[in-house]
This record gives sequence, C-alpha cells and structure tokens, in this order.
Amino acid sequence: MLRPATRVDVRKVMEQERAELARLLRSLTEEDRDKATVCEGWTVGDLAVHLLGDDLSFLSRNRDARRNEDLDAPRGPGSAGPQEEDWDRFVDQLDAHNDRWVRAGGFLSTRLVAELLEFTGRTVAEFLESVDSSAPGEVVSWAGPDPAPWWLVGAREFTERWVHHQQIRDALGQPGLNGPSFVAPILATAMHGVPRAYEGVEAPEGTTIAIDVTGRAGFSWAVRRDSDGWKLYEGLTREATSRLSVDQETAWRFLMGMMGAAEARRKVTVEGDAGLAKPFFGAVSAIVRRT
Repeated sequence: MLRPATRVDVRKVMEQERAELARLLRSLTEEDRDKATVCEGWTVGDLAVHLLGDDLSFLSRNRDARRNEDLDAPRGPGSAGPQEEDWDRFVDQLDAHNDRWVRAGGFLSTRLVAELLEFTGRTVAEFLESVDSSAPGEVVSWAGPDPAPWWLVGAREFTERWVHHQQIRDALGQPGLNGPSFVAPILATAMHGVPRAYEGVEAPEGTTIAIDVTGRAGFSWAVRRDSDGWKLYEGLTREATSRLSVDQETAWRFLMGMMGAAEARRKVTVEGDAGLAKPFFGAVSAIVRRT
C-alpha cells in the first residue's frame, strides 16, 4: 500500500560516516593522497578538502546567515533555488567556486584536514539537532525551487558526504561503505529528486509510476499524479501505469549523477507505459549537469 514518503533521519549515520572518513584519511600516505579520483582534476586529497569546504559553507550560510557572493542563487534559509533555465549556469558557478576552494586548500596536511573534518562534522550535527527538522530550511535545488524541510537538507548533506567518500575509497581500491545502514538513506533521499523530473508531464490524476529498487538496501517507491502535482510515495503498489525495476547501485549512481541516462536505460527494466517511464531518466538528485 502506498503512503506519502516519510522523512529520512540521517543524523546517526552521518556521525558514523564521518568517523570512518577521518580514520581513513589518517592512514593515507602522500602517494595515496595524490591518487586521481573520478572527479576530473581532483585527487583523493582534493576531495577531502572539498568536503571540508562543504561543511564550512553549510555552517556559514545556514547557522551564520553569510551569503556566498560567488553564486547567483541565495543559499541560506528561506531563499529560493535556481530556476530550471538557470540550472546549468548555477552548476558552472558552483563548480568554479569549489575548484577555487580546493586549490586554495591544497597546502593543508591530510592529518589536519581529518582533524578539521571531525570538528566541522560535529558542528554541522549540532546545528541540525538545534533546528526543527520539519520547519523550512534552505532550498534543496534538485528537489524543488522552494525551501525544503531541515530533515531533507540534512539528508542532502549526507548524500554529498557519502558519495565523495565512496569516490575516495574507489580511488584507493578500498571497500566502500555499502551496507544497508548507509545505502538505504541514500536511496530514500535520492528519490526526492524524481518528482521534479515529472513537472510539466500531463497525465490523469492517479497516474502512478512505480520504482522498485532491488538489493539489500532496496525498497519500493512511486511517483503519483495528485490533484496538486506529482508527489513521492513509498510502498508497494500493483496499480501502476508504468513500473521500473533497478538494482540499488544503478539507482544511486544514476540519481547522484555518476551514471549517464543512456547507461541507466540499459540497466532499468520497464513494464507498462514506456512513455511515462521516460521522465525518470531525466531525474537528478545532486547539483550536477543533467545528461
């Protein structure tokens, strides 16, 4: 039975992920730090510095209401996100801002970055504990243009941390943090980006696209056309106009922008109305250029 998608609580798993990252960084040699990652032009050390910048930016704009002048879109509580037509420009601005920070922080030692990440991780957690998780926070741009509840803001921060942590581990040939306790909230968070892909799609009220994710962290979701637009639901339904079946790794890699739509189409099984399944392949749950 379908029910409105519930909130994703990532507070405990955020602490676990950060502890694992700090432990990993402390074990690195200089050779390890300089290994290339899938993020073009960035090494393992660069990604760690980037994560530190993410935490500092989050605290500055949300806790301390400091606006980032590098970006057109305001990034603090109550602000509006980039409109669809401005998406690519915003991605370009954010990429340039991130690259400047990474280059500036290249002199930091890996040990110091690990220590700073432990501090900023705790401070972000304290801030998220201090706010009403259901109150409007800042925009989660891939989920919609309006301020999102703080629980979704926190879940977005966790997906950013976890994905880059995975990229670091991949570059080092280390096993990823792929247990259900990590992957399940990643999937649940990423699904909140799917309804936006259906904006503007005309369909009768009640039209349902089921998304079944297989694997140890798998679950079932659906996007349904309600009277006020497309909404995300969770649970099993037999009454779906279109049904997509996808393994968990394909699901998170695609929605996080680490897999192109063409490859995802080859890995996703579609039953029913293929036309209504098509918008799913335009979904994205990260600030990356849509493919």
